[in-house]
Amino acid sequence: MKIKVEILTGIRPTSDLTVGNYLGAIEPIIKLQHQWHAPLIFIADLHALTDNEPTVVKKYSNKIVADCIALGIDPEKTKFFLQSALAGEISILMAFLARHISVAELLRVPTLKEKIRDKANPETANVFLFLYPVMMAADILLQRAKKVPLGEDQLAHLELSRKLARRFNKRYGEVFPVPEALRTKALRILSLKGEGKMSKSMPEGAIFLTDDLKTVARKIKGAETAVEGVMNKKLESHILIAKSLSKTKTEREEIDALMVEHKAGKPVMVQFKHVFTRIVQNFLVEFQLKKAKVVRDSSFIPSVLEEGIKIARVNARETLELIKQALYHF
Repeated sequence: MKIKVEILTGIRPTSDLTVGNYLGAIEPIIKLQHQWHAPLIFIADLHALTDNEPTVVKKYSNKIVADCIALGIDPEKTKFFLQSALAGEISILMAFLARHISVAELLRVPTLKEKIRDKANPETANVFLFLYPVMMAADILLQRAKKVPLGEDQLAHLELSRKLARRFNKRYGEVFPVPEALRTKALRILSLKGEGKMSKSMPEGAIFLTDDLKTVARKIKGAETAVEGVMNKKLESHILIAKSLSKTKTEREEIDALMVEHKAGKPVMVQFKHVFTRIVQNFLVEFQLKKAKVVRDSSFIPSVLEEGIKIARVNARETLELIKQALYHF
């Protein structure tokens, strides 16, 4: 089966998803599947090995696909595949691409600099982490994808792929489309504690899609907000989550009314947290019921992945054939 790839994006399978992951990464894909033909999502299980054990990555790989489908990604419109299913093809392309980038240039890649800086000792950063930008380029160029969904703050992530495509094309002929960023609205969802973005590293500040109702209530009750009359980034993030997850205009109007009172100096944060909690709980109940249906048939997710792998493999092998013709003039 051959499908021309217009949109490609990846998701790292390293933990349960949070509502931050949903709003920032999954919801934009749900919208894109109605605008573009057959977006392709790869579960980045090789990328995840840069800082996670294989057992962890394997545990979450199928779960992430089930989560995505339960959240609203239609496997008839959007195809999924495991990155590791194309490990051989990715490795070959990485070898060709790595010839066209210097060590100094890699060290200037913003995301790589951030990841190395986040390590306790940069001297211990592994080589696989160092090579991950080249692998990311290989993922994109192997599928000859035209567009990659990115938030405004992630544009630098794509630049290396664009640079490698241009350099390869200039030397060997027009093999790769130069991928463009498909800009999505970047939602910065903060931790409930207001310390950085919502992430698994601070579980009390994150609402996981697996959380039960009591856990959600406890976390939101302990969330940091703002004193009467003051708006800050923490409270704005909570409002964004609540409004984005709400199902009715009435709920959104309820939040707006409370914020009018808050700005007027009235103590309404307890009421706001009750509304916030109710909205999140309703969202999670609906999601968890849908996911239970998705995973009821144990063969469903493997079959979804197998279909996507067939498509991705056909595209990858065609790309490698074009590369071979360009390099060796066959």
